[in-house]
Amino acid sequence: MKLRTMFPLAVTMVVAMGVRGDEPTNNVAAIQARHDHALIRELEEYLLKNPRALDRDQAHAMLFNKAIEHDWFAETEESAARYLKAEPNGPVRALAQIIQTMARAHAGQFDVALKRYRELMEGIGQSDQEEFATSFSESLAQAAVAAGSYNTAREVFRTLGAKFGENPSVTRKVEAELKRLDLVGKLAPAFEVRDLAGKLLKRDAFRGKYVLVDFWATWCSPCIAELPRLQKAYEAHHADGLEIMGVSLDESKTAVLDFVKARKIPWPQVHNATTNADLVEAFAVFSIPATYLIDPEGTIIRIDPRGKGLDQALGAIFKTAARPPAAKASR
Repeated sequence: MKLRTMFPLAVTMVVAMGVRGDEPTNNVAAIQARHDHALIRELEEYLLKNPRALDRDQAHAMLFNKAIEHDWFAETEESAARYLKAEPNGPVRALAQIIQTMARAHAGQFDVALKRYRELMEGIGQSDQEEFATSFSESLAQAAVAAGSYNTAREVFRTLGAKFGENPSVTRKVEAELKRLDLVGKLAPAFEVRDLAGKLLKRDAFRGKYVLVDFWATWCSPCIAELPRLQKAYEAHHADGLEIMGVSLDESKTAVLDFVKARKIPWPQVHNATTNADLVEAFAVFSIPATYLIDPEGTIIRIDPRGKGLDQALGAIFKTAARPPAAKASR
């Protein structure tokens, strides 16, 4: 399996669907977001005033594409519903369905999201829209996984496999994703590897602590975007029993060493290509970023907790981390 060529493609899909870390409010992305927010408001006002405009399809396409780009599903769900009611077979029907599906997923209503997803998949062609369907399926599954709704993610991939099962690449992807989802609730794979400093790391040596195994690479933009959050989590919860183990998929060990040193990353790092075990195979990693949260008994309890989902997961675990204040010395 040639991971170096596979992973950048998967990363590109994730970025294209708007999965990213928290961004500052004073950079180029923020300026673009403000511009796009204004554009969406103007488009919605235009369509409300001119519902039969000759260029309404163009306006709807622009509106829905911008919403999908930024994950603004809740804000544009009403516009999508109006479009589907007025033009149930319109040319941008699929985009409106994505808005509705992801809005319900982000609201935690995965039963409704699955229904909308299946309706969308029924209207998709067998070959010409396969890449589009695969990318959207990944995004919905990621939202479900982030919320801990693993059965929803399984159903999404099973539906994708049933629709495009004749394509070997889709079949491989579906099988890999289902295999990974099946790790939840099971003991983490046993491993015995050397980190960048030459220290031996074993799964059982982490017993009694929560461990976040993070598969990443220096060339993976979403991985790097998540790094500040991981550093904050480590600082906040390491004393409470949180460990992080990074697994780099870089081709060059030197690149990892330089990056870790420059960013002052405190947790151990394993370079998968030069260690004595293939952790990618053991953890059924198909694309990155990929993370696994392991409990003190060694069981995988979450996969891919990222962004605010990571904060919430760790917050629930370490809510007693408000350790009792040190007793005041008696006078």
